[in-house]
Amino acid sequence: MSSLLRRTIPALGRHWRRWLAMLLVMALTVGVGVEMLIRRAPLPDALKTEPVGTTTLLDRHGQPLARLSNSQARLHLPVPLKRISPEVARATIGLEDHRFHQHPGVDFHAMAAASFRNLLHFRVVSGASTITQQLIKISSPAAPRTWRVKLRESLAALRLERLWSKDRILESYLNRVDYGNRLIGIEAAANQYFGKSAAALTAPEAVFLAALPQAPSRHNPWKHSAAAASRYQRAVKRLAGLHLIPDQDNIWQTAPGVRPRQPELWAAPHFVQTLIPLVQKRGGSVRSTLDPDLQRRLQGIVDRHLERLAIHSAHHAAVVVLDHQDGAVRAWVGSGGWHLPEGRIDGVTLPRSCGSTLKPLLYLQALDEKRLTAASLLPDTPDAIRAEYLDYDPRNYDQRFWGPVRLREALGNSLNVPAVYTLSKVGARSFLHFLGRAGIHPPRRLEDYGAGLILGNAEVRLLDLTAAFGAFANSGIMATPRLLEELPPRHRAIASPEAAEILADMLSDDQARRKTFGPFSPLAFENARVPCKTGTSSAFRDAWTVGVTGRHAIGVWIGNFSGAPMRELASVTGPAPLWRDIVSCLLPEDGDVPAPTQSKKLTCIPVCSLTGLLPASASPAQVSEWFLHGTPPITFAQTLLRPDESGTVRVTLPPEYAVWCASSHNYLDAIVRQDTALRIVKPRPGSTFLIDPFLPSERQHLEFKAVGTQGRPLEWRLNGLKLAMTTADTPVSWLLAPGSHRVEVSDGTSVTAATFTVEP
Repeated sequence: MSSLLRRTIPALGRHWRRWLAMLLVMALTVGVGVEMLIRRAPLPDALKTEPVGTTTLLDRHGQPLARLSNSQARLHLPVPLKRISPEVARATIGLEDHRFHQHPGVDFHAMAAASFRNLLHFRVVSGASTITQQLIKISSPAAPRTWRVKLRESLAALRLERLWSKDRILESYLNRVDYGNRLIGIEAAANQYFGKSAAALTAPEAVFLAALPQAPSRHNPWKHSAAAASRYQRAVKRLAGLHLIPDQDNIWQTAPGVRPRQPELWAAPHFVQTLIPLVQKRGGSVRSTLDPDLQRRLQGIVDRHLERLAIHSAHHAAVVVLDHQDGAVRAWVGSGGWHLPEGRIDGVTLPRSCGSTLKPLLYLQALDEKRLTAASLLPDTPDAIRAEYLDYDPRNYDQRFWGPVRLREALGNSLNVPAVYTLSKVGARSFLHFLGRAGIHPPRRLEDYGAGLILGNAEVRLLDLTAAFGAFANSGIMATPRLLEELPPRHRAIASPEAAEILADMLSDDQARRKTFGPFSPLAFENARVPCKTGTSSAFRDAWTVGVTGRHAIGVWIGNFSGAPMRELASVTGPAPLWRDIVSCLLPEDGDVPAPTQSKKLTCIPVCSLTGLLPASASPAQVSEWFLHGTPPITFAQTLLRPDESGTVRVTLPPEYAVWCASSHNYLDAIVRQDTALRIVKPRPGSTFLIDPFLPSERQHLEFKAVGTQGRPLEWRLNGLKLAMTTADTPVSWLLAPGSHRVEVSDGTSVTAATFTVEP
């Protein structure tokens, strides 16, 4: 052995330079390899961009309105390091990585000590991960904890330390670490546990939070307060041992109190609920259009009125206020009670039967197409629409028929037959298309609504209807509702400015609605022009009031989401007072809607208050009326105001008013003008009738009627066969039969005929 050593030692002495060179080459190779691994170490994709956190919805002034949780976090509010208390940084570094400012990303001293402890216990009791390594870990997709994963994280940490400053690494860690209860980042933890910002945390609060990330579930302050307090005491002892806090100070003796978790109360819950699907995944701050002050005032008004309406079995209300110039929604009350039964149903976006609120849009179309004028005389009689709608028998709210009425009065008093008559002139399908242009899309087909489309059969959304009404104050241009300030306003013209001005003038005319609403209704404003319209659906299930000021469109709905009827609560006594209170809040700043002005396209002339024609000496009064260019009347009122045989001027109406004139509703003491020419008024030539498969055939009849008989008896023939002999103006009833038919009538001196079709 000794001889071997004697031979080996001299040999090493002779070749020590060779061995040293080999060692240096090996060290250099390892060093270069490690350096290449560090340089090529991939960083988590999450670190390539700054965290945006959960979405914070702001009001129009930039103040928080709601914080929206998502699948990743209940709350995540990234903030710069300068907005985090220095106590947080000191406590976090002391508890997680007290050599943070000395190591290059991996604490080799701590790793060696951790390896020794793990060998002693034959299990992993310490990982010795630095803050940088933890940042890499929480920013990477979840993976099993193997030595390969640990190596990759270490290499990535070494690389990150070369690219980022220590402050940036610490800031990113504090904004990404989990503090329990799905609260990501120190700002979210400070907000939810202590109700303050991270910048306002006291030293004990900072230590309390810094101690949570090691075991956020086990130390959950909301569920395991004793464990959290015990963890806090251990953290205090650890920091005191590092001389980072004074351990004798009394402020460290007791863990700071954590406030109990409270659900966030949103100021406008239905508004926020509508926005959640649109912005929840975006993160960061998103500014909405909501006005918080107006929202609070409206909520108080709604609550007060719902108390008033409880005796009428009205339990829900919805209100929306939007700026009709740019479509920005300023206030949104969806039910009047978020925590009440059915309170999360949103009445602003729920389609409901709209009552008479579509009538202004129908008359707007009729005026704009120059089919009618505001002075046109419309029939409000029991048989005015029978030829067009055989089985439809609408009645007015007061159960009266007013005979001949000017369109202005028909709209003001919300008369039903004139509206259906106008629908027949415009065309139901054409009107449905017009509603689509105005942003109103009833959910069912036209065939499901029939003539009732204009009287409330159609379901509409309060939001859409209110936006459409904005056209009455904005020269026929409506703005699409928008809920976010970042969205550009979108406008579309639905009618000419002049037609819209005429409709706005009619809707703000309190005199025109006095027959139905009286002189002191909530719709009457003494010194302001506020166009508005009410509507009540059948059986008092829905009550509406919609109108506009100089700046805003305001819509109100009252009813029950269950569909249960209210206790005879009409729009004038239900939503109208609520609507008026809102308008009264807005008017001082908004101003009212200006009156129309004379132009080449718009003129104002006097007309007869009774007939809507040019005034005559017999006219009871004159009123001023607005007309589009080319539409003023050219006929004088004396065509309908004629002296009878005694010389007394009487209202003399066409034969179409015969039934009304003979009824008790004839308050005008009107008479029927006798036509000199024989003609068939029922059925109208070219009409088509359908046999109802659900009604007994013996109950399905068609009436034949003629006028201009001069009192002579009539002979009726159908398809060449004698049908009946009648006296003047007496109708003939005929049992429906499929096929094409020709009916003739003769008074002995003249014959007239009409063809019609009956389909099975």
